[in-house]
Amino acid sequence: GFSTDYALPKNETGIPDMDVDKVALRMRYSHFGCNVVHEDVCVKPGVDVDQIHHDLKHAVEAISGRLPAEHGHGVEYEAPADTKARWQAMDPLNIFNPGIGGTSMAKRYGGK
Repeated sequence: GFSTDYALPKNETGIPDMDVDKVALRMRYSHFGCNVVHEDVCVKPGVDVDQIHHDLKHAVEAISGRLPAEHGHGVEYEAPADTKARWQAMDPLNIFNPGIGGTSMAKRYGGK
């Protein structure tokens, strides 16, 4: 399984769909007053966890949500272009978090 967090639009009252034939258990918890949801997903034996996680990301985005929401992009998720530009402006030498959000691992993001 996996743990993740995502943000839903402010008036969204449902949850993103997942394939019930592949998921054994979904456990959700969130912050009162905002639509940031933390979800732990247990998948059934033999199910591709990465594919289920990928499918959830697309389901969240299909309802105008964002994944990840609260705990950052890390090296697993591609960050939006405006987020990458902000990081590059704040860290032009790329020394704080190289590779985060799909940025380059190279010093100065590969530039000179």
